[in-house]
Amino acid sequence: MSKAFIAEVIQGSAEITGVAANRAATDLIEAIVKELKKNGKFTLPSFGTFTVRKTKARKGV
Repeated sequence: MSKAFIAEVIQGSAEITGVAANRAATDLIEAIVKELKKNGKFTLPSFGTFTVRKTKARKGV
């Protein structure tokens, strides 16, 4: 799922301009990132839960 897809869905369902829908999608993504940085977990009801996981560094090729 891309930001453009989210903006398209918002634009269609809320009957707003593409610019406003794009801003709403950006705000949504920024809110998710902010919550993940603050608490390490974000739940979007009826969709799923995002969590931060630490992984060991891998060696490049």
